Amino acid sequence: MTSRPTFGTRELYDALAETLNGDPVWRKKAGKMTFGMTHVYTGELPLVVRMNFTEGVMSDVTVFDDVADAPSSEFVLSGDSKNWERMLMTGELSVNIALVSKQISVKGKMGPLMKNIPQFNYIIAKLIELEPRVLDDERA
Repeated sequence: MTSRPTFGTRELYDALAETLNGDPVWRKKAGKMTFGMTHVYTGELPLVVRMNFTEGVMSDVTVFDDVADAPSSEFVLSGDSKNWERMLMTGELSVNIALVSKQISVKGKMGPLMKNIPQFNYIIAKLIELEPRVLDDERA
């Protein structure tokens, strides 16, 4: 069994890239996706990670110390790390509820955003399937 990636780290997104890039369902679903997306975690476990997609391939994962350091992305999803945890680990918070209630905010053009909602939901589902773990010492 492979080890579970750690929540709130680049390791989780590297595991996501490996999973998506080896997934024929994803490749068919996302074959036309070429853009950058940034996830911003605030609060206890701050993280800024930018993913680059090229024709559906997650071609780059980069972590930044500050969102201001990250290159422009077509979509930026931001929220408190506790909300990301509730969405990615416990399933207490669905993607749709997180977005509608602005527990996770999204910046980006609405047309492409709505067109890609199935792909965004798929990305979140794959992150959940990776069963990320939280290390106790990360919260100290």
